[in-house]
Amino acid sequence: MELRYCTKCLYPDTKPGLRFNEKGICDACVWAEKKDKIDWNLRKKEFEKLIEQYRCLDGSRYDCIVPVSGGKDSHFQVHVMKDLYGMNPLCVNFVPIDLIPLGRKNIENLKNQGVDYIEFTPNPKVYRKMEKYGLTELGDANWPEHVGIFTVPVQVAVAYKIPLIVWGENPQAEYGGSGVTEVLDRKWLEQFGGFWLDKVNPVSIMMNLGVEKRHLKPYVYPSDEEIRQIGIKGIFLGQYFKYDIEKQLETVEKLGFSRNPELKEGTYTNWENLDTKYTGMHDYFKWVKYGFGRATDHASLDIRSGKINREEGLKLVKQYEGKIPEKYFEDFLNDMEITRDEFYAIVDKFTNKALFKKDKLGNLLRDNDGNLEKIQYDNL
Repeated sequence: MELRYCTKCLYPDTKPGLRFNEKGICDACVWAEKKDKIDWNLRKKEFEKLIEQYRCLDGSRYDCIVPVSGGKDSHFQVHVMKDLYGMNPLCVNFVPIDLIPLGRKNIENLKNQGVDYIEFTPNPKVYRKMEKYGLTELGDANWPEHVGIFTVPVQVAVAYKIPLIVWGENPQAEYGGSGVTEVLDRKWLEQFGGFWLDKVNPVSIMMNLGVEKRHLKPYVYPSDEEIRQIGIKGIFLGQYFKYDIEKQLETVEKLGFSRNPELKEGTYTNWENLDTKYTGMHDYFKWVKYGFGRATDHASLDIRSGKINREEGLKLVKQYEGKIPEKYFEDFLNDMEITRDEFYAIVDKFTNKALFKKDKLGNLLRDNDGNLEKIQYDNL
């Protein structure tokens, strides 16, 4: 299988939903060029007009919901809504059970910006069972987190009758895909967010595994009727403000956001996915499934911004990407109740074998550390 890579950045055609134009340029790069031509002052005015429709003048409810994790995007969302526009947001955090001290530190710093905050902690027994299913059947041990971060804030919006939900960047715009729109709703989640409620319904799956329905409430997206009654609208800030990671980091670090003191496994940066143990494992499975990981994401962003050139980005990808994250590996094996050999078997199950080197019998080759070797890193 020959991979086709974007001629500007380093994204391969195996990336789900990614499209290339006639010049071999991916839509993430095309969108990056469009961002420079957008009238952001006009977008800002549209945003200001929009939020005034939701501002609660008598103080009887919150102005909006801001889903947060404590990361850089959360800090920026709160800064925009509270500091720049004087809104009174209710922050909602679905907290994975493998939170690390740095994640807690950033959460507390976010709260201390002066916001009301709801922290939802899921039943750890159910969460762990969902993790195990996600790992063995979906190749994504972070599955319960990826569901809960989108369901719980909307549930809170329904319960508190708060119609506006303010999300951060649109990943389809920043990382490629056709879902570049202002609204995040059920349709967007199912089409572009990997949120396949019709195919991978967490409630149905876990009930079949013996979990009672009453223990699965956090993973239920509110009905269309509930959303219609409140008039809930979810928007992306990235639709109205030009996202620039370096400028955002400069802003949120002044607000007290802390980077990781060491590089994140699987990439050369230290500013993203800092709150939990197993995000590196999610990135590793993305690499074996599609042939790219977090270093490709970051290098491609830096190439588009002009921070590095494509050749420099390729070197960084080869240096940092595709290694099993070792820092919490033993914890991961213990929590998933599997051995190292069983882990390799699960990896083999989800690996796109056409992308990696194999022996004469077709078995995937591993080095002494258990890592696979990719065949092709660029256009031939």
